[in-house]
Amino acid sequence: MYRLDEHVVDEIRQRLDIVEVIGEYVPLRRAGREYVALCPFHQERTPSFTVSPAKQMFYCFGCQVGGDVFTFVMKKEGWTFPEAVAELARRAGVTLPERPLSPGQRRARDRQEQLARVLDLAAALFRQALRSPAGEAARTYLEERGLPPAIWDRYGLGYAPAGWDGLVRALQKRGVPPALMVEAGLAQARPGGGYYDRFRHRLMFPITDPRGRVVGFGGRSLDGQEPKYLNSPETPLFSKRRLWYGLDWARPRLRETGTAVVVEGYMDAIAVDRAGVGYAAVASLGTSLSEEQVELLARYVQQVIIAYDADAAGQRATLRGLELFADAGVEVRVAQLPPGRDPDDVVRREGPDALRRVLDAAVPVVEYRFRQVMAEVDTATPRGRARAAAELAPWLARVRHPVERGEYVRRYALSLGLEEGVLWQEVRRAARGLRRAASQAAGRPGGNNVQAVRHTNRRVPVEEVPAGIARAERGLVAASLFHPEWRDYIAARLEPGDWVTPAHRLLFELAGTMDPVDPGRMLSRLHALAAAAEAEAQTGAEAGAGTETGSETGPVAEPAAGSRPGAGVPEVGEVRVPGAVGEATPGGPAGQAGGAAGAGKGQAGEGQTGPVVESNKDRDPLQRGAGERLDVAVIQEAASVLAALVQSPEPEPDEPGERERILEDYIKTLKRHSLWKIQRRIAHLEASGRAVPVDLVAKFQLLSAQLKGRAGG
Repeated sequence: MYRLDEHVVDEIRQRLDIVEVIGEYVPLRRAGREYVALCPFHQERTPSFTVSPAKQMFYCFGCQVGGDVFTFVMKKEGWTFPEAVAELARRAGVTLPERPLSPGQRRARDRQEQLARVLDLAAALFRQALRSPAGEAARTYLEERGLPPAIWDRYGLGYAPAGWDGLVRALQKRGVPPALMVEAGLAQARPGGGYYDRFRHRLMFPITDPRGRVVGFGGRSLDGQEPKYLNSPETPLFSKRRLWYGLDWARPRLRETGTAVVVEGYMDAIAVDRAGVGYAAVASLGTSLSEEQVELLARYVQQVIIAYDADAAGQRATLRGLELFADAGVEVRVAQLPPGRDPDDVVRREGPDALRRVLDAAVPVVEYRFRQVMAEVDTATPRGRARAAAELAPWLARVRHPVERGEYVRRYALSLGLEEGVLWQEVRRAARGLRRAASQAAGRPGGNNVQAVRHTNRRVPVEEVPAGIARAERGLVAASLFHPEWRDYIAARLEPGDWVTPAHRLLFELAGTMDPVDPGRMLSRLHALAAAAEAEAQTGAEAGAGTETGSETGPVAEPAAGSRPGAGVPEVGEVRVPGAVGEATPGGPAGQAGGAAGAGKGQAGEGQTGPVVESNKDRDPLQRGAGERLDVAVIQEAASVLAALVQSPEPEPDEPGERERILEDYIKTLKRHSLWKIQRRIAHLEASGRAVPVDLVAKFQLLSAQLKGRAGG
């Protein structure tokens, strides 16, 4: 557990050469004083990815992703900020200052370590049993499924003997108390006393966290006993809502391709991995996907191909997966498997090429839903066409690119026999509903906003902002960063609500806390804000879910995905960033993903997990109101905007007084947009027959006067 303060982060950055670090991932070519390469975060043919050794920053002019060395490894490896700091500190030879554990945290950590050792020992015993005479049935099953002994160890496969207490007795001989076996999910207590094995006569698949640490098991029945697949119960280490089978060995291919194949079964994930079809697969530990699983996988990929079985249960699971991934901003496609087949069946019966063809032919989510609707709904009747339009509208609303969305609307309206404008009306209504639902979910106490807290290898999608507004905001941010003498001039003329893009507002306010502005230090503060918001989201999600394990110490947050074994990643981090955010008050700063991001003044109480931001409330321009959010997506976007401004500065004016005129034009652009928003609000209230608040009218009149030069401001 480490204290990650700003000075430590700066020392790591100064000791490392960003060119050397990025050069291990991407072949860089020198171009003048900078280096260029094909961007590792999106597909391109002409290099637009630049690395500046002088500024120690990178930026891609193609996908607008940028930042410092921490940003790069976070995006490339799918790490959180504390994990990136831990690994880069090890590389730079910087010792991270430890923070003392509370008694409760120490007990939780020690218990987790004990459970991990017991599970490792059980995995070794299962592997040994597979090769023993008792494991003949399991060996026969594997060979029939095309898995020879040479590859069993790659996937850690094992066998749980048929006896009632073989594992219990074997572990007791090695000094493991039965109560610890129960807590690890390996044994169950007999009603009359004693203990028996949870897994009996089953082929065993170890389930690991992204670091490769065994945290549970899945057992496949070999004699027809139900359930066919039995997973470990919820434990302090194992929560199937937060895990994917196969993620540890799939990670390199996921990062390389940016695509994950999501399957149902363990054998399906292994089949895709062994087939050599160019894809990596992960299994969802059952057909019920969770937001936490989607959040974890979205750290590594931009696209998923859902390849569930074609039966009814698989189709229901596919539909839920489509919604979760689409709402998280991940591109979703659906593989159309032959009836009654899963990926493993396809590989064994038809060969790897057949599976590759199925995956390559996966259709976009909106096309998949269109085909489903056309098969289920009688579009020959007006009622049927209305139902079909209502079913399709939410999926059309999720299509991000306007050209692509327009083409789908045109084609589907023609197929349904509808006027294009009618379908557009349904799409706009659905879009409003999705925005309301997202807003309600984000503001719900303990809510888990997947889009807000994920790390991604792609640029975070943002609301479409008029080009003139974005240009004005960028110019105002650039002036505040590189010409601090103009900050007060800008601040005196703008209100927080005048900013349209949250990332631009965040950079402007953060610049006001630094004198002089140092882009490297500013990135450190942005990282700290993101870590705090992410930790609060995790803590809020755990609090909302309650204590799942029933353990004495309550739920314990696992280190996030992507850590290297032995890298010294903190299980509980602390980030101290003076002046970054305010005190942790309800609806306060960086709260954002489910409440306040800090915890009092940085003092960690028992059971508290994740990084904590200590603040100076006398310098708190980042304070947010009760209804506002400052989430990780906004913070990551701010980091990319900052990198863009550093790599491509605003041109300097030629004439005296020209800067003031330009800034005044930018400010008036934002003011006019604010006036337009107020006009629209007033018109909406009047059209609905509701009273228009007096303060809204007064604000409209004041803005009008300011823009006409009749009032100051």
